[in-house]
Amino acid sequence: MDGLTNTALALLEWAQGLGLIAAALAFLVGGYFLMLGGDRGRPKAIGFFIGAAVGLIVVMGAYGIAEGIDSNIKF
Repeated sequence: MDGLTNTALALLEWAQGLGLIAAALAFLVGGYFLMLGGDRGRPKAIGFFIGAAVGLIVVMGAYGIAEGIDSNIKF
């Protein structure tokens, strides 16, 4: 069971790195729309900013939840 747990935690760490890169790209695209999007750029940018922030919280929180479950539940 330890091997499965370690594999899942390694997968979550990898997903965190990918999520961090995706959030950074979303913030960059949102900044682009905010600065150069004209009249319709601000609503688009806000959508990108909120989506990136929520996604980052979910991905980063998943590792904490997995660690909490792993430390509290033993088979």
